Amino acid sequence: MRQFAIALFALTLSACGFTPLYAGGAAGGNIAIDQIDGRAGQALRKALLQELAPGLPGLEDSANLTIDLDERIGRLALQPDEAATRTDIIVSARYVLAYDGGTLSGNSSAETSFLVPDAPFSDITAQIDATDRAMLLLARRIADDLRIKMANVE
Repeated sequence: MRQFAIALFALTLSACGFTPLYAGGAAGGNIAIDQIDGRAGQALRKALLQELAPGLPGLEDSANLTIDLDERIGRLALQPDEAATRTDIIVSARYVLAYDGGTLSGNSSAETSFLVPDAPFSDITAQIDATDRAMLLLARRIADDLRIKMANVE
């Protein structure tokens, strides 16, 4: 009786359109994202794969996303001995989404800051964390921009 109930449950799940989270195996759905150089580029690519996994409205076929990433560091709030106490991570990206119906391109940017700690080498950890936060923000902005542009294409 128990096996019958499990089989019935499995059949009703497949009838409702349920698909397992990791089914299909293709990370990023139908959008392939080219490699992006550097540690920051890999963080951006990972964040974009997560953001674009559900796909884009109106995009049924496969597409290819190319990103040109620019990262800068700005030192602010100098102490009397000219040591920086605050640092900005400024990132900008130019992107091109190529698909069967054409191409979409645009620019997006993000900025995060961090306080420079007094402990030796802890500024490296703070900079990596700020860079990761900037890449998450940049990925959201790129994905949102692509969603808006794809929704207006037709």
